[in-house]
Amino acid sequence: MSLWPKVREELNTMVNRHFETPEYRQLFGVKLTPARKAIWDVHYPHYIKSRRDCWGAAAVHAPLDVKRAIWEHEKDELIFDKRMGSAHLTDEQMAAAAAEATLLPGVRAALMAWMFLSTTRPWIEALTVNHITERKNNPAIVKGGGFTARFAHKQVADQGGTIEGLDINTKVHMVADEDHSDMFEPIYDRHITDERIAQSVIRAAKDSLDVDRAYRSALATAMAQIAESAAA
Repeated sequence: MSLWPKVREELNTMVNRHFETPEYRQLFGVKLTPARKAIWDVHYPHYIKSRRDCWGAAAVHAPLDVKRAIWEHEKDELIFDKRMGSAHLTDEQMAAAAAEATLLPGVRAALMAWMFLSTTRPWIEALTVNHITERKNNPAIVKGGGFTARFAHKQVADQGGTIEGLDINTKVHMVADEDHSDMFEPIYDRHITDERIAQSVIRAAKDSLDVDRAYRSALATAMAQIAESAAA
């Protein structure tokens, strides 16, 4: 018997509560100015590359049905998403980001922690370490909108403009992760068959969300160190 319905309810509660954590309140409490947003922009491609690295690591020891699902998931990100007309992160964007700045220590630590979890945990936990970062971005699950949608609205509120005027990557991710997280529902339904596995999935989700909190706080702290008046 599948215990996925029980686990799914727990994960949905976790991602909704995630937005009430001190680190997320810190991030959403910092007004975005051009100089502060520049810090975010420099680090974002490294975050996306980390996701690609960690999804690949999660596939290594996974069963074939899980490998197939991960491959379907990654095709949008790495090869071509028809909504964007390109991959979500190009080689040129990554090269430019790598040349621009040294990563914040807190960001580097978080990216290393996600890779550690993705390479040292059993496959279903490694899958969850990555899945939960997109489940918190699923507007059908998170009340008030997923992370990308909330941050997009914050950007418009702080800097002006419209949602329609934001970059295509942001607009795509406001909806893409609904499909990206939903595609793993059948996987979990097949493989979460006892309480031990159920608890391991919940634990992995919590560990990954803790890393995410640290990552967001590192960015928020660096942005807040730039005076609002000097950065406007």
